Amino acid sequence: MRICPFCLNKIESTEVDYLFEDEFSDWDFLGGMRNLEDFPLNAREDKKYIAFRKQKKLAVTDRADTTRVFVRKEELYSLITQLRKYCGSEDNGEVWIDNQIDEQFEFEDGEILKIRYRNQENEDSILDVSSEITTRRASMICRHCHNILPSGFFQYQQVTIGLIGKKDAGKTCMLVSMLASHRKALNGSSEVLSFEEAQTIQDPSYRELREKVRLLEENGICPDSTRGEFIPPVILKASWHDEGIEDPFMVCVYDAAGELLENSAQNGSVLNNILSTDGWIYLIDPQNTKLGSMIETLSDRGRSRILNKARIRDINRQRKMQQSNCGGWKVREIMQDLLTDINTTAQNRNFCDDLLQFLWTKQAGFTSRKPEMAFVLSKSDEVMQFLNGKYGEWALFDRDIHYLSPEGSEAYRDREEKIREIFQDYVIDSDDMNTYGNIYLASALGCPTKQKNINGTMIYKLDGKYDPIRIGEAFVRTTMALIEKKAGREDEE
Repeated sequence: MRICPFCLNKIESTEVDYLFEDEFSDWDFLGGMRNLEDFPLNAREDKKYIAFRKQKKLAVTDRADTTRVFVRKEELYSLITQLRKYCGSEDNGEVWIDNQIDEQFEFEDGEILKIRYRNQENEDSILDVSSEITTRRASMICRHCHNILPSGFFQYQQVTIGLIGKKDAGKTCMLVSMLASHRKALNGSSEVLSFEEAQTIQDPSYRELREKVRLLEENGICPDSTRGEFIPPVILKASWHDEGIEDPFMVCVYDAAGELLENSAQNGSVLNNILSTDGWIYLIDPQNTKLGSMIETLSDRGRSRILNKARIRDINRQRKMQQSNCGGWKVREIMQDLLTDINTTAQNRNFCDDLLQFLWTKQAGFTSRKPEMAFVLSKSDEVMQFLNGKYGEWALFDRDIHYLSPEGSEAYRDREEKIREIFQDYVIDSDDMNTYGNIYLASALGCPTKQKNINGTMIYKLDGKYDPIRIGEAFVRTTMALIEKKAGREDEE
């Protein structure tokens, strides 16, 4: 038994339906069959897929979103029966034996059609339709929502992770960057845990994701922020290497639009997937913390704006004020007031607490287990100079991507302690939170971006060398923790 990563319904491997990528319109010998009403190899309106998209507030106006070549398992009997009758084959009443079909049909023009079907428990189900020239293999789709299931889906245990955070925290950019350079950011600890992409290119949402990866790698174009709608999961195969044994898991990663999360109570149906995950990675933009003031003052434009707002326009006047204790105190007071127009730390904490409360409600309060939670200060390249200056070169931004170093190592403990100090000082006081989680520094790009107009469309491009900082760390360690928990529960059972 597995849970469909799209509609969250329970599904067995023997209960799937099938989807072909293209119509069979170029197979002339099927012309007569295509005129038969309800012939399963015809393109037709997919009502289950339409219902799913409407529930998730996704567009259904495009014909490609509504008309597909799908075959339900129960239609295979009528398909074989119709073909036998049309081709004059002997109908012995048996369609499949041991959940398998392997039949051949000869048409009047001599063309041969072969259908091969296999459906076994805990294995990928197969449906092939072949001519003498080509073979077309259908993708498995969930029988409830008709979304494409990845290869190996029923062979591996499931782990689900949600990427959450406010709007523009960098969730989509981080997810795309994790898949760049052949998943280099994820596979730095491959001797312990390695990742592969499990989705098929027939999945339109996966094609869109791969195009974002290509644009980042080849053109330095950053992905757009997620829209205010359901984002299909990214599905990876994770292999845990333990004492020479490879234990595979299916990892589903959900990326939720910040607009939806900030109004989570009103978007429950769209957010059900991310609210039902085993763990969450919470991304925090430095701009939404006390560090935002440091980013502001580090820029010439920011300093100018602050000084103008404080009515300290003349540099000589400012110097005179700072020469006296009173004046110096006054300048610092004014600057502090300006830089904390809103209590960003409290806002961040309240948003996180409110969101976690909603997550806990959806998860029945985690009465039997605690969620795995990671807090990531994203876009940390923006504050690298300031943090290195204040806390010293403690390898805070070390790009070494081995993420599963022993917790007992001195270097690991030192770095973790410094990061916790940064979070306490500038991000979130974990002692004042209703939860506890691991904490990380990361940057999806490792360099600034600049806006550019391309054919009337404003995009963001890299304004420097693409050099991400530890973007896979939170994901790899969270996945590892969840895998170990599942393995532990299995041992207990």
